[in-house]
Parts: sequence; C-alpha cells; structure tokens
Amino acid sequence: MNLIRQFGTYSVIGTITLMPLLILPAMIGVLVDETILTETQAGLSASIYFLGGAVVAVLMALRMHRLDLRRVATIALVLAALGDLASGFIANEMASFMTARFITGIGTGAAYTATLGAFARLQDVDRGYAMFVTLQFLISGLGLYLLPVYSSLLGVSGLFVVLATLDLTGALLSSRLPGPALNGDSEPRLQNEIHVLLAGATILGILGFAIFEAANTAQFTFVERLGVALDFTDRQVGTALLVASLVGIPGAFSIVFLGDRLGRVAPLSFGIAVGIGGLFVLMESNQFMPYMAGLSMIGFSWAFCLPYIQGLLASLDRNGSAVAAGAATSTIGGATGPGIAALVVGGGNYSGVFIFASALLLVALGSFIAATRFMHSKGGVS
Repeated sequence: MNLIRQFGTYSVIGTITLMPLLILPAMIGVLVDETILTETQAGLSASIYFLGGAVVAVLMALRMHRLDLRRVATIALVLAALGDLASGFIANEMASFMTARFITGIGTGAAYTATLGAFARLQDVDRGYAMFVTLQFLISGLGLYLLPVYSSLLGVSGLFVVLATLDLTGALLSSRLPGPALNGDSEPRLQNEIHVLLAGATILGILGFAIFEAANTAQFTFVERLGVALDFTDRQVGTALLVASLVGIPGAFSIVFLGDRLGRVAPLSFGIAVGIGGLFVLMESNQFMPYMAGLSMIGFSWAFCLPYIQGLLASLDRNGSAVAAGAATSTIGGATGPGIAALVVGGGNYSGVFIFASALLLVALGSFIAATRFMHSKGGVS
C-alpha cells in the first residue's frame, strides 16, 4: 500500500509538471484568440518552453547521483509558478513572454526530471510509470475538453494563474519525494553518471526513446489535417481525437496489472505493432469509423509503450541518470518529428508521413531490443 501511495503522489507531481504539454493544443488556441500572438509565435513559445526543459534535463542527467530530488523539485516548481504567473500578464509583450516561458520550462523540466528519478528508485517501476501515464492521458482528455469551454471566462491571465496554483501545489507535494541519491558520494567512480550515460545500453535506450517520440509527434501533427482533408466535420475530428486520448488510459493502466512479468521486449513489440497497424488503417481510411479506429490504435500504442520505455531506462540506473537523459532526448525527438514530417507532407502527402512514422517506430523498436540485449549481456549498467 505504501508503494501504491508513493506511485500516486509521484504521478500527481509529475502530471502537474506536464500540464502545459497535456493541454497544449487548447493552450495555443487561447494564446492566439486572446493575445496579439500569431499561431507561429504561439507555437514558438511552446518550443522555447520545451527547450528550457530539455536543457535542464541534460544538466541534471550529469548530476543525478548527487541531487536532492526533494529540494530540486520544490525550488523548481516555485520558479515555474513565478514564470507562469508572469506569463499571464505579459503575454502581449513577445520578448518578455518568451523569456518567461523559457524560465517556466526550466522549472517544470527540473521538477519533471526529479520526479522521473524518484520513480526510478522504487521497486516495480513499470507499474509506477503506468500509473503516471494513465493520469497524464486522463488529465489531458479532461483539459482538452474543459479549457475551450471555459477559455473565454478564464482568459490568458486566468489560465496562467491556474497553472501557477498547480505549480505551488506540486511544490508542497514535493516534500514527499526522496532526498539525496541512494549511494551518495561513496559510490565507486566507475559507477558515476558519465559511466552510466556512455554505456551502450543507455545510448541505445535514449536514442530509441527520442526516435519513438519523433515518430509519434510526426504523425500526431497531421492526423487532424487528414480528417479535414477527408471532409469530416470539426466535431467528428474532435471526437476522434478525444476517443484516441481516452483509449490511452486503459492502454497505460493495463501495465499496472502486467508489470514486467512479460519482460519489456515482447510488450514493446506488441505496442509498436499496434501503432504501426493504426497508421496503416489511417492510410486506407476514407470514412469516419476507420479514421477513429486508426487514431485509437495509435493512442493505445503510445500510452502502452511509454511506461515500458521509461522502465527500461530506469532499470539502467536506479538513481535516475538514464531516465533523466531520456527525458531530454525524448523532448528533442518530439520537437524534431513535426519538422521532419512537414518536409514529407508537401501536397497533402499524409500517407508519406505515416509511412515515415512507421519506419521510425521500427527503428525505435530495434534500439530497445538492442539496449535490452546489451544490458543483459553486461549484467546491467549500475
């Protein structure tokens, strides 16, 4: 019961750090509708925010064995609260707003990385990450539904005040995160962060995570455009996207029961196969039900695979340096995917995007399999 309580607390803290990502499409809509920012500028603010998170995750990966995760998360979420609060009142001043979003990204990125590291120190980590991903998909679905409904009431300042309040709530909860790393300064020099990060299994694992996220963000960027091209109504496209998000909930929650009893290679192979199948269904769809089915398969795949990927990285180093590096590279991969897909989609070539995403998923699976075999052949990294 104590372990479940820890999983739940860490999941709440981690989900708070991800709120700007979980409600991103609706948040961009509020910025465009309620401020002077264009769609391009609003999108750029999101990229700058994610850049802040990626930078701090890289730096933390090099220091994870020395960090007090409780203190890091608390200070970082207070910083994020200040950045969010400022963002709500300077959104029409582009340079200042972009600076505030970068600072907020550093704060939430540091707290998110600390939370991933905290999960890595627990037993049965796959189940813990499964609870975390389940909560993410649940909150994302609710947020994407509620924010457009209440955006006119909240406005930009109200939205960011809510985010700042959540940040401060997360800062209070961070007192339940672990303190200094398990081994402290007494650990052998060869087992430090650099040793872990340069291990073959770690490199393959974090590379696979980056490619996996690139594949998913590449296809996710254009699935809405495919629905428009197929002449579906806005309500139909919105319904399909909502259902796909909700289907991710049982996808992740199933791992709470499965854990690592089947290992990680077999579940990842199954999950990625479902995702590729969904992409091929989309390529062949010209009616609404196949379109929604394809999106649902992709949503299930994404949510089902994430806990196993994070569990794989956590198993490489129980102090969290590998999973911290994975947080950074997956953010970079996620930011890269849409850009590469944009080069492929010219002239409405959505099938080309989906084939490209399928190929990336296969490469990611190959990296995960190689990482697992490498880890077993070496008897683990740390």
